[in-house]
Amino acid sequence: MKSAIKDYYSILGVSRNATNDEIKKAYRKLARLYHPDRNPDPEAGEKFKEINEAYHVLSDEEKRAEYDRILRSGDENRFRDFLEYIQEFVESIIRGERERGKKPRRGQDIRMKLYLELEEAAFGGEKEVDYERWIDCPQCEGKGVVGRAETVVCHACEGKGRRVSGIFKFPRPCSVCRGKGFIIKNPCPTCFGRGRATVRAKIRVNVPAGTDDGDVLKVPGKGHSGFNGGEPGDLYLKVFLKEHSVFKKAGKDLLIDHFISYPLAVLGGTTRVPSLEGEELEVFVQPGTECGSTKTLPQMGFPSHQGRGNLIITFRVEIPKTLTRSQRKLIERLAKELGDGGVERGETVGEKVARWLKGS
Repeated sequence: MKSAIKDYYSILGVSRNATNDEIKKAYRKLARLYHPDRNPDPEAGEKFKEINEAYHVLSDEEKRAEYDRILRSGDENRFRDFLEYIQEFVESIIRGERERGKKPRRGQDIRMKLYLELEEAAFGGEKEVDYERWIDCPQCEGKGVVGRAETVVCHACEGKGRRVSGIFKFPRPCSVCRGKGFIIKNPCPTCFGRGRATVRAKIRVNVPAGTDDGDVLKVPGKGHSGFNGGEPGDLYLKVFLKEHSVFKKAGKDLLIDHFISYPLAVLGGTTRVPSLEGEELEVFVQPGTECGSTKTLPQMGFPSHQGRGNLIITFRVEIPKTLTRSQRKLIERLAKELGDGGVERGETVGEKVARWLKGS
């Protein structure tokens, strides 16, 4: 069965360890060859779109790394999710060409994932976002051609801009000239006649306190630029919380495993537990605390718009892996004390250990 995962390396004709320069060189060669304004083949438009899709992924370090992971895993479902974040970007190439010479139109929105640390989401602040967006080509100012355009009548539609093709018997926009009726012989060398170019954009986004996993942040006007002077689209950032090294989030509550010593579990006392703010909280441990017991600290969990959750501590009794000679002797004495018949009538094991540790 053929895999649903596209091989972008094969599409561009490069190896999987190709450098950025090799990828760019291969893309430029193929873009000139299959650009619909230069190639009269009706299938050139689809090929041109596929080439741009491959280049968009492989020329970006982060997208390429994610794509390589998908290739190695062979996870087709993961690849379909990946396509959601790139196909809309590539589609704007084709739409941009169709919109030239028409009335102003709003630019497309951009949708991205935004990964946040738990603390960043909880307490808010500014987050730098680095991404790509389409703008009017700076060399040709969105015209698709530098200077005077040299055109020829489209051979496919004979200059009509529409033709009947395929199984449908009604006219559709010509796929060769994209409904223009003519083909440009001297397209802009920077954008290959698209009139659009990509730029790297870096912006600082305000993350509200209490932002949760799955929330979507809207940044107005930071999407792709508009067509023919139209308003730019918006940027939408879907929040994904990174796994934390200490806390586990469960709704508004934060869960933490905290290790205590055996004597502390038996005798009770205080211990220090980290908080989300980075401070240490002094927590009382009840005498006779068993491994797996929990303690809840109200209003010390994850902040949200509905109020702050709780911090739930699960105590784990720490068993030392190595002992000094004196420690070993103490443990041996304790084991002897707690042996068969070592517990007085009416006295629990915990009480016996507590009495022994106190030296009574």
